[in-house]
Amino acid sequence: MKTLTLVTLLALVTVCLCRGASDHSNSANDSPSSEAFVSKQDSAEVVRRHKRNYVYNRFYDIIHDPLEGKREICELNPDCDELADHIGFHEAYRRYYGPV
Repeated sequence: MKTLTLVTLLALVTVCLCRGASDHSNSANDSPSSEAFVSKQDSAEVVRRHKRNYVYNRFYDIIHDPLEGKREICELNPDCDELADHIGFHEAYRRYYGPV
């Protein structure tokens, strides 16, 4: 008798749980496969590009390599430019214009 009551009770609980699960809508948004996909807006939030540090770029334009002007002078002289290709800028500039 106890076994029959227990089996009946378990059957009722199972039926209630199955009906409760079927009461939920089976739309595409509730399906387990929808968890694998993300909307375009949500994915754009994740992959949003960070803005560049404009303060760094502003100062970088001001601060140049101190030898840049001397390199340009050496490049304008064809002989110095050719020698710089063979022995390096420092030595070519030193030979043509004196110490760097």
